[in-house]
Amino acid sequence: MPNIDEIKSIVMTVKNRRAHWLLSSRAKNYQTLSKLGLTDQIVFDLILKKLSLGNYISGPLMDNHIPPVAGNVWIFGLILMSTECYLKFQERPSGIIIWISIHEAKYRLIYPYESFPFRQ
Repeated sequence: MPNIDEIKSIVMTVKNRRAHWLLSSRAKNYQTLSKLGLTDQIVFDLILKKLSLGNYISGPLMDNHIPPVAGNVWIFGLILMSTECYLKFQERPSGIIIWISIHEAKYRLIYPYESFPFRQ
């Protein structure tokens, strides 16, 4: 597991690349957005505002595609509109951040740094 400074660094890197965020077109992502009554851009703005060390779940992970796509994969969780959501993104070498998953969590997520700072 990465240390606190590494996680803070990836959070800042992702936030600094906000202009380069893209959402994967997976059906479950759009089903969650529809259920929450939000657009991808509104969700992106909420993530930008709320994402912190306390939302970290796991990563960095290798991409599991065959062949693998370059870039670390990270998993976070975030409460959006009173719904716990599972967030998975990949930081691509090009600077693009691909949000692979932004959908309702199937299970209660475990946050190893939940108290640093409060998970929103």
